Amino acid sequence: MSSYNDSFEEDESDFVSNVYNYDWSSTSLGPMELFNNNNNKNNDNNKLHTNFRIYAFPTLISIAPDWIAIYNKAWRPLIKSKHPYALGKPVKEIWPDIYEIFVAKYER
Repeated sequence: MSSYNDSFEEDESDFVSNVYNYDWSSTSLGPMELFNNNNNKNNDNNKLHTNFRIYAFPTLISIAPDWIAIYNKAWRPLIKSKHPYALGKPVKEIWPDIYEIFVAKYER
């Protein structure tokens, strides 16, 4: 697991590269090409890139059924030493101690 860098030296291209180079096909989300119904890969990637970049506010998206975590660069101070390990991982792996509370809140 990589340690968190308090100086935020990881530049935008490195963070975006982490997102695009992650093996999403190893998750229940499937390959990135399937994230959007539009078959234009460049269009899909631009939409995803825009959605993550435009938010300066820390944003975590966790997608059911496995509650896979996708977050933006502003979320890094909140996730600290779990970055980049947490990217693409189920919430159960990232925060096992609060998983049951999380699931109870969102799986009603």
